Amino acid sequence: MNLDEAVGRLFLIGIPGPEIDSDTEKTLVQVKPGAVILFSKNIVDAAQVRALVDEIERVLGYKPAIAIDQEGGIVSRLREGFSVSPGAMAIAATNRVENCFLAGSIMAREMRAIGVNWNLAPVVDVNCNPKNPGIGVRSFGDSPEQVISYARAFVDAMSENGVMSCLKHFPGKGRVEVDAHLDLPVLDVPLSTLDSEELRPFKEVPADSIMPSHIFMPQLQVRRVPASMSREILTDLARDYLKYQGVLVADDLGMGGVSNYFKPEEAAIEGLKNGMDYLTYCHEPEIQRRVKKILIKEIERSSELEGRLQQSLSRVERFRMKAVSSARVSLEGIGSPESLETMQEISDNSITAILNDRSLLPLPVSDVSTIFAVRLSRLVQVEDGPQKGVPAVAREIAQITDSPVVDFAPNLTVDEAARIAASAPGKGIKLVFTENAHLHDGQRELLFRLSQRTGRMLVIALRNPYDAFVNGVKNCILSYGYEAVSQKSIMKVLKGTIVAEGKLPVKIPQEV
Repeated sequence: MNLDEAVGRLFLIGIPGPEIDSDTEKTLVQVKPGAVILFSKNIVDAAQVRALVDEIERVLGYKPAIAIDQEGGIVSRLREGFSVSPGAMAIAATNRVENCFLAGSIMAREMRAIGVNWNLAPVVDVNCNPKNPGIGVRSFGDSPEQVISYARAFVDAMSENGVMSCLKHFPGKGRVEVDAHLDLPVLDVPLSTLDSEELRPFKEVPADSIMPSHIFMPQLQVRRVPASMSREILTDLARDYLKYQGVLVADDLGMGGVSNYFKPEEAAIEGLKNGMDYLTYCHEPEIQRRVKKILIKEIERSSELEGRLQQSLSRVERFRMKAVSSARVSLEGIGSPESLETMQEISDNSITAILNDRSLLPLPVSDVSTIFAVRLSRLVQVEDGPQKGVPAVAREIAQITDSPVVDFAPNLTVDEAARIAASAPGKGIKLVFTENAHLHDGQRELLFRLSQRTGRMLVIALRNPYDAFVNGVKNCILSYGYEAVSQKSIMKVLKGTIVAEGKLPVKIPQEV
């Protein structure tokens, strides 16, 4: 293997669309990546993805690892025609670890059928901070023990079905209050705290790969750089302290937590030099090609980088060969009635009710006066038109109850919230659908003001469970996500078809 090929093997890259056009072929040929990551933009249906993977292999002349973020819940790239799982926190709310293995097994079999052999999951961040904007329901909970038990079942399910797994986001993002997609979060805790909390899943759950994230830890790092570029984190902590021998794969080096401070080529050079194995560039083909050229030139004049190249190359090639060794299975099992039924049953078991007034369930349909619905930040199970972004379950309830729907943006202002609440009827049941209201002053204000009106209020928290503890909320249903399965489960609970038996998988916060 020559230098051009060897350096290429360290790259994990994304491609622009669902087919290999001439420009994408040019990028693949020039970069020669060891792994390719697929996003929703690359996916039409199962047969198309399988053909896309075949075409990638044809262009490259070898089989790269094919990666995807299929966590379940709000981070699910495989949707239409596939068996979509509830998210991590929803599964934890069922209080049955075996549900994680069942859901993981279904996802892994469907991934393997289309040629995807590396799932960049599970999330093992311990979500100990309710104000965390980027993790929340993607986590299995706020205790290391719970995260470890469910994550281990998820990894086992992947492994038994021929798919590689990845623990993320090392060394832990559950405590921070900044989203690394936008900027660099700071985790200012000592190693002793990390050791007893954030690091435990990485120590106790065996996995094929770990994803270091873009986070700064002033008590462990000398320079203010992302963990994904830091020797203290990649080498001193992961390799020397934890004795981790698997592959380290960077979170996308185009995220704001890196790109706000470093050029793409600087991130690659510093990442490789300090211990990263896979260098991840999910977008911008021109950047992918340019970074590789610059990295080759740097390696040619640095014996240190040449040594690091050989170390990482050995790891990523061993990883890649294992990833591509599993034979594909038939497409026929994808989205089977049995798999869909299992996912729906898991979702049904996850719905949690925190009620002071138990007469609100089943929902007294004739008493509903108005439905207030957040426009979802991710357009899942929603439609375009006048009510773009309004959850399907809210629209369905509106039809059943013949009630008006008042929709609002998740980031509505406090003044807008006051105006909406002032127009609310002073009678009947006000049904309010929220998304992370605890993180938005406007939604919090709306909930408080509606609670002060006469009549009753029932909140449906469609994402983080902390909305149940916002000032004024006394009755709340928690779904931990708004995938189709979750919205169907909410409807069943409201109609009384099933009873909400889920268990709150996080501690009741002192304040939100």
